[in-house]
Amino acid sequence: MQQEKIVGAEVPALELTDIQKSFPGVKALKRASFACRAGEVHVLVGENGAGKSTLMRIIAGVWKPDAGTIAVNGQRVEIAGPQHAQSLGIAMVYQDTRLVPDLDVSQNIWLGREPGGRLLVDRKAMDDGAREILAKLGVSLPLDVPVRDLEVAERQLVEIARALTSNPAVLILDEPTSALDAAEIQRLFAIVAELKRQGTAVIFISHRLPEVFAIADRITVLKDGEVVGTVDRDAINHEQLVAMMVGRELALAYPPRAAKVGQERLVVRDLTSPGLFRDVTFSVRAGEIVGLGGIQGNGQADVVRGLFGLLPHEGTVTLDGENAAFATPAKAIKAGFVYIPGDRHREGLFMPHSIRENISLPHLAGWAGLGRVPADREQDELRRAMSSFAIKAHSGEQAVRTLSGGNQQKVVLGRWTIGTPKVYVFEDPTRGVDVATKLEIYRRIRALADAGAAVILVASDLLELIGLSDRVLVFSDGRIVDEVAGADATEERIVGSAVDANSPDAQAGDIAANISVQSNSAAPAAAASLPARNVLGRYMAPMLLLGLIAILSFATAQFSDFFLTSRNVSNIAAQVAPLALVALGQFCVIVLGGIDLSVGPVISLVTGIVSYIAVSEGGAGVVEASAIALAAGVLTGLVNALLIVKLRIPDLIATLATYSVVFGLALIVRPSPGGLVSDTFLNVFEFSFGSVPAVAIVILVLYLAMELLLVRGRLGQRLYAVGSNAEASTVVGINIGVVRTAAYVFCGLCAAGAGLIVAARIGSGDPQAGATFTLSSVTAVVVGGVSVFGGRGTAIGVLLGAVAVGVMQNALNLMQVSAYYQYIWTGGLTLLAVAGFSLRLSARRNRR
Repeated sequence: MQQEKIVGAEVPALELTDIQKSFPGVKALKRASFACRAGEVHVLVGENGAGKSTLMRIIAGVWKPDAGTIAVNGQRVEIAGPQHAQSLGIAMVYQDTRLVPDLDVSQNIWLGREPGGRLLVDRKAMDDGAREILAKLGVSLPLDVPVRDLEVAERQLVEIARALTSNPAVLILDEPTSALDAAEIQRLFAIVAELKRQGTAVIFISHRLPEVFAIADRITVLKDGEVVGTVDRDAINHEQLVAMMVGRELALAYPPRAAKVGQERLVVRDLTSPGLFRDVTFSVRAGEIVGLGGIQGNGQADVVRGLFGLLPHEGTVTLDGENAAFATPAKAIKAGFVYIPGDRHREGLFMPHSIRENISLPHLAGWAGLGRVPADREQDELRRAMSSFAIKAHSGEQAVRTLSGGNQQKVVLGRWTIGTPKVYVFEDPTRGVDVATKLEIYRRIRALADAGAAVILVASDLLELIGLSDRVLVFSDGRIVDEVAGADATEERIVGSAVDANSPDAQAGDIAANISVQSNSAAPAAAASLPARNVLGRYMAPMLLLGLIAILSFATAQFSDFFLTSRNVSNIAAQVAPLALVALGQFCVIVLGGIDLSVGPVISLVTGIVSYIAVSEGGAGVVEASAIALAAGVLTGLVNALLIVKLRIPDLIATLATYSVVFGLALIVRPSPGGLVSDTFLNVFEFSFGSVPAVAIVILVLYLAMELLLVRGRLGQRLYAVGSNAEASTVVGINIGVVRTAAYVFCGLCAAGAGLIVAARIGSGDPQAGATFTLSSVTAVVVGGVSVFGGRGTAIGVLLGAVAVGVMQNALNLMQVSAYYQYIWTGGLTLLAVAGFSLRLSARRNRR
């Protein structure tokens, strides 16, 4: 592409001219122009839905503009994608973090740019680099912990660290402080100041006006997709900036505190959850807002989650004098206890669903009559919520995932302000919303209290906590250490109480060290335990499965002396080999969150092909049959990929269709069992080293190689990343279409290879030869500990899963159990494995 020089006295590091972007029913950007200089912090502000995030995503290469031009250092460019943007020196930190939950901290920081060779990554270099960049941010995180186990603020810091690894010339920070506390914000500001000194152009998006005036050199205001103006920070005050944003004067004030409160509504006595909080006692009266403050991560958020039934706890809780120790959120909601979580993506919203569905869902049972929800009632409540919170969308049927972050937060609030609950718990209710909406939320929260509700507020913004609360309870190390009236509360009082209770050393002023996830002095000891913890965590399911196989083998040996003979062990290995091979391909698809139902018919088709071609003695027939069979597998994989990746047909439907097509082809090729393969073919695929089949050794080597690539290879990083969070993978430049296509092609190839082994075992063609392999391969993968939701699993676990299925089938045969019962066993084992995974996932969420 030819680059065109833009002439100017001072060439901006980044310049956008007349950018336009539309989505269905929404004109997001209307000829927006923006420029940022090297060595400046340029703050972008505006109401929710003004187009700020859209403009930044265009710069980052996530979206392409419909019109307009982009120039980097005076050179006009067309940004082809996130990877191209990164190569131009552009990095972005997203408001709703784009991290891969099933990858650890170090892997997320380096995702898409891992140091190392073409095949394997250098884990030591990754860890050293991640540790160094986190140290610059003033935090120390365990690098081997999956980011799904981190707090929201910690995940935000990981994303900031990832952006800094590329030493960007242009750094976009989209509301990076929304989940950070005061000390973490100061550390971030120090990093931004250093980047500015080094000549980095920093684009900073924020709704917090004190931050804007503390960090900005220049400020640009967006409204309704257009640039209202760009001003120097010193040339404008708070009120003037707000007027530019909302188009009118707006008083920046918290609503008056309660003049009078009622009787106690919520009473908590000695609330304890081991390891999270202990002996927590407080009450909230009708009409009162009680804030839970302190340094983040000291139990305040866990307490409200426990009250809502999300965490196990002990103690006494009453609501209007009645027992309110809720075991589940459903019971809490039914009793009038509502919790609005701070993490809207994981806990607050159903992202693929519409605004209407998100707002209506908790209320449908109350609205329904004779099983029917009155549409007029639902539409009335939808209109009220959208109007009250000024949700910007073309209709209530718009998917929530397409909204800006602030509008998503409005949907959460709109849902729970329907009806008259007795207790409201708000966790960071204004995260990601603009100034006008923030003030409206303040008024709504106070109005709920004035109407008689008891309100609990958990907020990382201490000024917001102080401004809204009638009382503030200060938490430290899982307990209440101070109580102060809202009118008397100050940031110094709250932070000082939390720190004084936590550590005498912190009183000297080193707050940052105390709120680090772990102190630097503790890091070496923690690091020493990482390898053992990693191995145990990764291979726990395979180790349990190995124990199950051992128990099963011991029990069967007591029943049959033949079971442990070399002849039977060789037979088990030969029986397991094709299943293990096709399960390896199925694993690559399932770890991406997909499934391939066509593997069984591919095996059947291959046996039919072989029965016609590999019939003459000599190697030519073997080579020709193998080549055609493998080509058939690759072609099937390509067709599956075309349907799923290009045509966006759900994998279950797409592979069910190819299942039918390939099965029909298998019947056409060989309508009934028949044909005899040559002795040469049999000798090649049934060759053994003693009693060990050669194909079993080859497949074992394949599994070991796959496990190595999963643990230390670029392939593994991409499989896990795409399976865990495809959107996060896209924004770091991973081509998810290529990854998915490769997985389905590899699965088809493995199925074809398994078909060659099966053809050698039965010595002929059979259209039903692969009938059991579709279910068995899925069983082996799931039993091996692979998540059916994608993103987690090991190749070793899948191999042991295939062995477990083979051993059980062999044992049942020796016990002369009907094959019909073996189908029941296989299906039951799959259900048990999936149920076990779901229970573990539920337990992990409860702990969090």
